[in-house]
Amino acid sequence: MAAKANKRHRVAVVYHYFAHYREPIIRELIDGSEHEYHFFGDTQSFDSGIKLTDIDPKSFTRTKCTQRGPLLFQWGAVKLALSRRYDTLILLGNCKWPTTWLSAIIGRLTGKRVLFWTHGWLRRETGKQALIRNTFYKLGHGLLLYGHRAKAIGLGYGFRPGQLHVIYNSLDCELQDRTLAAMPDDARRTTRAELFPGREDHPVLVNITRLHHYKKLDQLIHAAAKLEESGRPVNVLVVGDGPHKQELMDLADQLGVSAVFTGAVYGEDELGRMLIASDVAVMPGPIGLLAMHALAYGVPAISHNSYDQQMPEFESIVEGKTGGFFTEDNLESLTETIEHQIGIEWTHEQRMQAARELIERFYNPVSQRKLIDRAVEGDPADDVFNARLERYTAHGSKP
Repeated sequence: MAAKANKRHRVAVVYHYFAHYREPIIRELIDGSEHEYHFFGDTQSFDSGIKLTDIDPKSFTRTKCTQRGPLLFQWGAVKLALSRRYDTLILLGNCKWPTTWLSAIIGRLTGKRVLFWTHGWLRRETGKQALIRNTFYKLGHGLLLYGHRAKAIGLGYGFRPGQLHVIYNSLDCELQDRTLAAMPDDARRTTRAELFPGREDHPVLVNITRLHHYKKLDQLIHAAAKLEESGRPVNVLVVGDGPHKQELMDLADQLGVSAVFTGAVYGEDELGRMLIASDVAVMPGPIGLLAMHALAYGVPAISHNSYDQQMPEFESIVEGKTGGFFTEDNLESLTETIEHQIGIEWTHEQRMQAARELIERFYNPVSQRKLIDRAVEGDPADDVFNARLERYTAHGSKP
């Protein structure tokens, strides 16, 4: 179905639930778009423990989900596909959910524009897995992807370039800007002194995440120990909670690493203060939102270079500009990459400028909204358009 020019579209965005970090893009779509977006999802995060966002009741309708093993059923999505109120469906692109298949098929048959909001392909697949995923994605008119690597893989499967819209990801840039503006000039120095008294002059390696084994934070502790042994002492700041926490704390004690484990922290004021006090964010496992959060405060990021095992946000790391990569599971490489990064002689202002450029061009809710609107309007995906995105000046501003 071709979209009509100058038409105000009515868009149903269907997720299983909306995580708290989605609030800024949801707010931007509601307040900043010429189109009408309504959001449908459950009010529980099942077993994930993820904090959910509050959406204005005028723009949100609870759509219950039911789990049966690995399968999820959301029959309200099928009703939306049959509804005449909406001309566009944006569905969470999970091919393991039978009702999403049904919703997409019915949406196409009833003349709606169908888009999948999805990571897409994290790696190239073969066999039955590739067949199922690619068949599912072809039910849509287009995909809303987090990164360019997924688009490249999709092109290799025969998808048309115009179908593959890279819309990136984002956090609350407006809140981060306010946090930065309100931060005292001495926040970096005083926070380091509070966290690491007597060692505040040593670089701080930060990680903000749920503490699970697959994040491989033990490698960060071992790398810090090696740096200490070689005469390059560092501090480690781990923000978050999870089943791996006590094991990591014991390891840091055993190796004599200067480490602070804060537990879970949700307030942006506190998170911003910790990031401002840090020199580099290090994620030995797959890096996701940490990369964007760190860059927003001028902190370069390090993660591994096995892109098949990465999350899409790794693309925000530009070697030599916003961070660097090390060889996956190679402690020597990780240690050398950290040592190189903390050895770069640049001012905090220079770090901030390099890091913020990517956030202000691509990884913010305003850019996301512009790119989603284009897909809703039926414009083909255009990487040149993406490359020319203006740096946003205020959350909620229109083009």
